[in-house]
Amino acid sequence: MSLRYTTLPPLTGLMTFHAVAKAQSFSHAAKQLHVTQGAVSHRVRGLEDALGFSLFLRLPRHVELTPSGQVLFAAVDEAFGRLQAGMAELDRLVSDNRVAVSCSPSFAIRWLVPRLGQLRADVPEIEVHVAADDRLVEPGVGVVDVCVRFGPGGYQGVHAVRLTHEDVRPVCSPLYREQNRIERPGDLSRCVLLHADALSHHTAHIGWQEWSTAAGQTGLEATTGVHFSHAHMALEAATAGQGLALGRNTLTADAIASGRLVRPFEHTLRCGFAYWLLMPRRSGLRPAVERFRDWLLEEFKVDAAARGLLSSPRPG
Repeated sequence: MSLRYTTLPPLTGLMTFHAVAKAQSFSHAAKQLHVTQGAVSHRVRGLEDALGFSLFLRLPRHVELTPSGQVLFAAVDEAFGRLQAGMAELDRLVSDNRVAVSCSPSFAIRWLVPRLGQLRADVPEIEVHVAADDRLVEPGVGVVDVCVRFGPGGYQGVHAVRLTHEDVRPVCSPLYREQNRIERPGDLSRCVLLHADALSHHTAHIGWQEWSTAAGQTGLEATTGVHFSHAHMALEAATAGQGLALGRNTLTADAIASGRLVRPFEHTLRCGFAYWLLMPRRSGLRPAVERFRDWLLEEFKVDAAARGLLSSPRPG
């Protein structure tokens, strides 16, 4: 059997078919499309007549795709997905004041979100969209303009600027320190250790074993305690008085300054990771992206100066 259509069917019919297939219901699709159920049935029947085969099995309470309908749905779903991505890219290109930033959840929660008010005050003309995601994405591709990543550097195909060095040291709530009489590293043996397991497989990762060894503390059961997937979760648990976490500068500075966290020991360990700003290698960033970049670099300079760690961001 050959198809009756040698060209594409009407877009309205395909959109209606797609909505019904996803909802598995003519009535639900009608609500989504803001038309009557009769209109939906008429459009689908017209598409089936034009194609020459049935797309759905009409069951008492729902509909199911026929084998032919499944083939068509896969093609239509992919096509609409590409169309939506293209429209998003067009929206990004024409929205000159919009900056899409991809970063890890920990950085977003502990550093960027608390500073969004300052960002709006300093650069009111830009509109920032924050996507907190651990997946690596390439800036300048799709809807993402710039990325902030925590890692060892050496990023390929992008322009990378190191934002800061990171020192690691234990942190806990003031009450937890007082209740457990924490004064020296040897006191860790009677405390709950909080672990952030992200990047723990990397040789540059600093966990409790690495820190305690560097601090001269031997015999610590360094893997016991509570494990979290992300650093911000371990730090939140520490703030709530549930134990000690290993905190790095960028994620703990605000809590230390406010007194919500304290550093019970002097010993620090330089982390092999750093925060990096990743931008497209191509020249000619949009003005809004340039303004966000300049603001971010300045904020990290301010933070570093407050800790006595000022050093110029270095390209990587």
